[in-house]
Amino acid sequence: MCSLPPVLKYRPSAWETEWRTKHAPFVQHDRSLNWTRGCTLMGREAAATAAWLDFVRLRRPGVDRTAPAAPSEEAKEVLSFHALKDACTGNTLELLPIEPLVGFLRHPQAHCVSVGRHGYWTLIRDKNYLIPSWRQEVWPRGRASTFLFDLGASLYHKGIGGASTSWFVDEYRARGIEFDRVYAWEAKPHADVDIYAPVPFSVADRMSYYNVPVDAREGARHNPWRTLRAMTTPEDFVVVKIDIDNSTVEEPLIAQLLADRALAGRVDELYFEHHVRNTPMWRCCWKKNTVTSHMLADSYDVFGRLRELGIRAHSWV
Repeated sequence: MCSLPPVLKYRPSAWETEWRTKHAPFVQHDRSLNWTRGCTLMGREAAATAAWLDFVRLRRPGVDRTAPAAPSEEAKEVLSFHALKDACTGNTLELLPIEPLVGFLRHPQAHCVSVGRHGYWTLIRDKNYLIPSWRQEVWPRGRASTFLFDLGASLYHKGIGGASTSWFVDEYRARGIEFDRVYAWEAKPHADVDIYAPVPFSVADRMSYYNVPVDAREGARHNPWRTLRAMTTPEDFVVVKIDIDNSTVEEPLIAQLLADRALAGRVDELYFEHHVRNTPMWRCCWKKNTVTSHMLADSYDVFGRLRELGIRAHSWV
């Protein structure tokens, strides 16, 4: 009798496949500040964008929603999925939706749609395109412990791109996932009172905050993968965010994750802001010394490979 655990298989949408194979190499050489080619292509897919964002709104937790909503037929055509398959029969047990890799990997209307008095840039920090997991979607059911690793944490309640640690704690709690341990790294020096005063007691009791730079050298004291290996098991549910604003640190960490299947098997969800060239963010907002030599097509490849390893990899803001 077969007793193998289920496996995750990644199913990119046709929309995502078109961007990965056709559009990304085309638009990454757009020299205009307004990213004209990319915005033109996204504008042609207004119905697809609407189906995606409508699904995210419908799926959000609320007083009358304690379980994830199923996607509409329109959303099924647009979204990408991880298929949870029976390893013995090959039958699909469940489809887990995730945002498609399209555009410049932020909110699909970011930069291309004017919103209010702030204009085109309002949506570049908007996280309401992301599709985090609900407790009911975590497999196997009843995972042993839950962990958050926030690399580039800033302060609990604020950061350059908005709060991250508190966002993760609140968003996952609303979806039925309470983190047992929170590990945070931040290179910018902060006074203890600024670090800990805004942290709720319920989180502070479970939090380790390292006010030192992340060290990407393998096995280093402050390489977060070392800590993750030491403190988690494959049975745990682990969320990682990487946004250090330093590609010379971020990219080696991602390379280590891609090269080590055992390590990848410890990470369930990953949020990563890939600082690549020739995108609107590169032209408007990122410091040039934080940006890699890679471009948008490379970013699509990285996220695709992570997802193929079974990691729910999201492009962060």
